[in-house]
Amino acid sequence: MNPLDFAAKASYLGSAVLLFLETGALIGLVVPGGDSLVLALGVLAGLGKLNVWLVWISLVVAVILGQWSGYFWGRKSGPALLKRVERGHVERARRFLARYGRYAVLLAPFVPVVRTLTPFLAGAGGVPVLSYAFWSALAALVWISSVLAVGFFATGWAFQLLSKI
Repeated sequence: MNPLDFAAKASYLGSAVLLFLETGALIGLVVPGGDSLVLALGVLAGLGKLNVWLVWISLVVAVILGQWSGYFWGRKSGPALLKRVERGHVERARRFLARYGRYAVLLAPFVPVVRTLTPFLAGAGGVPVLSYAFWSALAALVWISSVLAVGFFATGWAFQLLSKI
């Protein structure tokens, strides 16, 4: 296997692991970048370097598992865990969750840092499991689908535009 084929195959798993860690293990507080990563993968899929469906399913599953992991982690360790996170980040996410309720879970993936903290706060705050499971799965589908589609289709539009110049 040549290095480019290996890199392409590794990008599916590597990207999924990064998004899982961003949404489920607080790494998004240190290295936010989920939007950029998903957009770049959409561009690579648009260029035919990656299979868009494999990218999509691996990222959706990773984000759902990451959000649920963060939720259960927050439910178990709640307040003790939040004391270790920068207060400004926690307050921003709390205000977001309080203001938008269950829709905060749906909107959270579109807001860096809030995307990382919302699962923990939802778990620590006692959001019902089934409600959180539904809204977080829907959020993962909407977020990954929309950002991946922008990258995927923007690639084609950019090439069409450049071919006219």
